[in-house]
Amino acid sequence: MEEKKDWPIIGMTLEETAAALRVNPRTVQDMILRGDFPARKVGVGWRISPDAVNRWLENSKRPNIHEEVDGKTE
Repeated sequence: MEEKKDWPIIGMTLEETAAALRVNPRTVQDMILRGDFPARKVGVGWRISPDAVNRWLENSKRPNIHEEVDGKTE
């Protein structure tokens, strides 16, 4: 059997994803359960692809700091 260090990383955990997005893990879990965020259930935990997180961020409908909100630029 290969050493664990040589195994490919399949995806981030819920906690790792929350840390990367700087949100509470419950926020990520709620988004997953609503179907707003791409994830796969593996055993008792969730696995989230880093590429899926980047695609979700790129396609997010929420405005960023440089976009208009209610007709005003923030």
